[in-house]
Formats: sequence, structure tokens, C-alpha cells
Amino acid sequence: MDRLDNTVRPYAWGSTTAIPRLLGVEPTGEPQAEMWMGAHPGAPSRTGRGPLNEVVAEDPVKELGRAAVARFGPRLPFLLKLLAAGAPLSLQV
Repeated sequence: MDRLDNTVRPYAWGSTTAIPRLLGVEPTGEPQAEMWMGAHPGAPSRTGRGPLNEVVAEDPVKELGRAAVARFGPRLPFLLKLLAAGAPLSLQV
């Protein structure tokens, strides 16, 4: 099991305090709108063994399991986004 270090996206509509509070770090004063957890190539989580998308690509069966690779292919099949809105947003589905 690897501890993930996740990318925070600084979109203008983001809260300046919610994600830092969750992570137990001091706010920077900048908006922090989304924390991405997964292997999306645009902002993969990082592990002690490298970016998660690269770790999975090295040995998909070991990292995801044979059944998941057979059903979804050799990539992690989801991206979890934690949203922290500091301003009203349009509906996202």
C-alpha cells in the first residue's frame, strides 16, 4: 500500500481554507478548488515509487488485479475529485 500525495488545482472559485484544513496545513491565501486522487495523466497522485499512472503502467495486474485489468484495461479506471468551492458553481455530474 502506498501513501498518495495528491495534486490540488487552484481554480479561482476554490476555497482558500477548506483543503488546507482537511490536510492539516497552513492556508496559502490562494484558492484551492479541487484535490485530484488517481492516475489521471494531467495530475497523477504521487507515491514513494513515482507518479501513480507510471506505477500502474509498470505492472497493471499487480497494482489493479487481474479482474480489473480484464474489465477496464491496464489503467486505473477512476479519478476522485474532492471539490472545495468558495463561490457558487454550476452543477457538475
